[in-house]
Amino acid sequence: MQLKIFIKFIIVLIGLPIYNFGQSYKNLALVEDYIIKETRTNDEIVNEENKVLFYYIYCFDNLKEDILVYSKRSLDDEINFECTNYTLTQETPNKLLLNISNKSDKKSRKLEIAFFNKNMSISIDKNMFYLNKTYFSYLEKELLNKKNISELIDLIDDFLDEDIFKLADLKYFSSKEKYRNKDFRILKAKITTANAQNEDIITKWTINYSYNKEGVLVSVNQKSKDETRYSKTLVNHTGTIFSYKVYRQMDERFSDDKEITFDIAQNKYSDKGTYLQIGLNKEINYETIVDKSINLSSSNLKLNKNEIIEIFQRLNE
Repeated sequence: MQLKIFIKFIIVLIGLPIYNFGQSYKNLALVEDYIIKETRTNDEIVNEENKVLFYYIYCFDNLKEDILVYSKRSLDDEINFECTNYTLTQETPNKLLLNISNKSDKKSRKLEIAFFNKNMSISIDKNMFYLNKTYFSYLEKELLNKKNISELIDLIDDFLDEDIFKLADLKYFSSKEKYRNKDFRILKAKITTANAQNEDIITKWTINYSYNKEGVLVSVNQKSKDETRYSKTLVNHTGTIFSYKVYRQMDERFSDDKEITFDIAQNKYSDKGTYLQIGLNKEINYETIVDKSINLSSSNLKLNKNEIIEIFQRLNE
């Protein structure tokens, strides 16, 4: 007994951490209100306001290298959440693999993430992001060494919906550090996409990033020749709240024109815009709101059905 006390005293004296070998996990749960304000086809109003709720439960370890995402829509009356597992593993000193598996359809895929010190770039399945030294060094520590998935989501938050990534379920799991730290800069990016209707049509895109003198991101533009696939322009920045005008057009199938607002200090998000299905000439005016979230602790990464039901009920209180 005296020996244990002595060892603990020495550890504290020399400043080493005392490790708790019992792993602990955290849960972040939130509900997203998607409100259809008006739907028009050929300029004729075809339905009235409608609302759908989307639920997300993020279960993760302390390092955020392993995440389970439970998700569902309110249209499903059963408390039946789809579950997707995201895990970062180290392949080489400069390479990670993001392993993605969906427990419902039993499908899996991998994203390869590589760091290149020579030009301070990060490759995500051969799509390149070029950073300034400060941001690259930070991601070497937090993403490459600690395998923090929230930092990966923060880096590519504008492109989570792209088929090359398909990480939209993690949109509320971003660290938001690139908005907090005014010294972090993405200088440019280069990505390649295949047309959703004809995979033989390959387009190489250059993405340019601009910042103001305070270091705030003011614009993102994804262009190829005269075509714009994605743009984001700062509308307002006050304290921890950012508002951007966002436009996205996908393969002449649809466009999405909206204004988004998010708070980097809280789990709050909203947007309002118009979604156009080009071939059908169908317009949907919509609004999305996330203003309710809860944080919990857990002794396990995976939730049982009773735990999911309890969280679901709390989100609906």
